[in-house]
Amino acid sequence: MYSVSMAVVGERLYERVAGRVKDQILKRTYRPGDRLPSVRELSRAYKVSITTVLDAYRLLEDQGYIHPRPQSGHYVRSRPNQIIAEPDRTRPKFEPAEFRREVLMDQIMHDAHRPGVVSLALATPGPHLRPEGKLNRVANQILRDFPSDAYNYTEINGYQPLREQIAQRLFEAGCSVSPDDVVITNGCQEALVLALNVVCRPGGVVAVESPCYYGVLATTRMVGLKAVEIETRSREGMCIDRLEEALATAYGTDGQIQAVLISTNFGNPLGGQLSDVDKQRLVQVCQRYEATIIEDDVYGELGFDDSRPSVAKAYDDSDNVLLCSSFSKTLAPGLRVGWVVSGKYRTKIERAKHVTTISTASLPQLIVAEFLSNGGYDHYLRKARKAYAANMQQMSDAIVRHFPEGTRMTRPVGGFVLWVELPPEVNTIALYGKTVEEGVTFTPGILFSAHDQYRNFMRLAASVWDNRTEQAVALIGQMAKSMRMP
Repeated sequence: MYSVSMAVVGERLYERVAGRVKDQILKRTYRPGDRLPSVRELSRAYKVSITTVLDAYRLLEDQGYIHPRPQSGHYVRSRPNQIIAEPDRTRPKFEPAEFRREVLMDQIMHDAHRPGVVSLALATPGPHLRPEGKLNRVANQILRDFPSDAYNYTEINGYQPLREQIAQRLFEAGCSVSPDDVVITNGCQEALVLALNVVCRPGGVVAVESPCYYGVLATTRMVGLKAVEIETRSREGMCIDRLEEALATAYGTDGQIQAVLISTNFGNPLGGQLSDVDKQRLVQVCQRYEATIIEDDVYGELGFDDSRPSVAKAYDDSDNVLLCSSFSKTLAPGLRVGWVVSGKYRTKIERAKHVTTISTASLPQLIVAEFLSNGGYDHYLRKARKAYAANMQQMSDAIVRHFPEGTRMTRPVGGFVLWVELPPEVNTIALYGKTVEEGVTFTPGILFSAHDQYRNFMRLAASVWDNRTEQAVALIGQMAKSMRMP
């Protein structure tokens, strides 16, 4: 059994663990190419938490001593290679709050659509990848063969063949879902609104990741809820230990957490992914404290390794998870085709859907259903995943070249957004004011917190990589270098 009792003053526990592992590497107990003990093995050996070991391995990875291999473990590098570090685990304020940055959010949306602007602010699929020709042919075929269906209402819960296709795809993610439990919505955003409305009481509290997608924060406020932000790691997602503490503290009080709204796969903006173990724990913890899970899986099919990760819904034996997603991030945002797996809330969600939008537009549903059934969607996804993986690497390399010393950034293994931490003296709202004058937009980090945190952070969208994008990244980096906090 190892000991970590010998501490340097001011040194954190994970740093001590990392130091011991590093010492073994330098002494060549573990040689280049050797596999290190698993996270669980080291956790037992050092009598520390799994989170502590993950943070220790992350530190050694940032220092260039080790590297991870998906589904395999951590290995010693052939030689130390200093690489840009990832942001530390977040430390949000631990109290409910309302999102109050709608004006800034609206301005950024407006700026991003101005003619000639290079927008790194909008997290939308790359238009150059979109299979517009194939979708147009499918649309023409539907209008020719099924004009009545295309121009009429569908059922409130949506077009039956589309719901069947979605249920089949969810089976690949570990879910056994009936098509009757799927309700088609106007994108994932409407799915989240419906879910929050039927699960939570006005004035209630919802737990979210920190940082959290500003659309989620704005939605919680719109439906009369407050958000409590939970510590989140850039690679492993929300800290379930911290979530459990928040749930337990509020349980039985007026501030009891009614729902947990979480992205379990490649979430926005961090791109982290909960392990299968943590997904299972998430379901168990929320069931224990009577909090419904609203799972946002909008990026779930954009993993770079082509494998479809599981969802928390796959571990849900008590029908306590509402699974929301859409084709807006994978295929085309303009189609506005999303869905929610409604489960025991089916009647309430269908009624809420009926009184808000009656049903989702028919033609886009028919187009997506046919594109899924003929295999065109899977072919497109394989191409898109490779392109996004390459784009993210290109943008990461450009950030290393152009951004100021001390910059940190995430290393997602799916999706197409990067979360970047700049030196503390760089205020990204002030930086945005400078870059937008030059025709370049990004999303300041302050939008991703109800407490106005992350003032020296930004989110960059990497769905497109070309000369204009690289020049935009260089411009942001150049202006960041010249800035000082007012």
